[in-house]
Amino acid sequence: MKSTVKNQQSKINSQKSTGEKTYLLWFRNAEHRTPNAELLLWLVAFVLGLLLSASTSAFAQQNGNAPMKNPYTGNTAAVAEGKELYKKMNCYGCHGMQGGGGMGPSLIDEAWKTGDGSDRNLLDQILNGKGQMPPYKTMVNDDQAWKLVAFIRSLYKGDPKKITW
Repeated sequence: MKSTVKNQQSKINSQKSTGEKTYLLWFRNAEHRTPNAELLLWLVAFVLGLLLSASTSAFAQQNGNAPMKNPYTGNTAAVAEGKELYKKMNCYGCHGMQGGGGMGPSLIDEAWKTGDGSDRNLLDQILNGKGQMPPYKTMVNDDQAWKLVAFIRSLYKGDPKKITW
């Protein structure tokens, strides 16, 4: 066994730099690893797996796999929660308490100034920001963002025939 390790080591020595040699030797020879080092290796693999799955789900949402229509449309409890989130997140500071705008654009117009005005587009703007609006994806989850959309939709008092969402 020792001769095999020495042969591997001499091959590595002739091909790689010192840091790479140590890493490759440690990685190939499990008998030289400590239990803590092996635990660290598994922990790193686990964390990378979690990050990959999270980024895959975010990618799926950005590419149309999230619902196109708000699942809370017309749900009075969700609208009430959305209103509380609207106040808590200080949305009214830019859009006004009734959504009529001010520093930010109106949320009750029939024609949207940013995006296409669809539920999905509004959700994306809440989570990822747009123009001067910052992203809120670190402060609200998708479910809460949908409730914000439900509240914003409840503010519209215009002609129901012109609703496209």
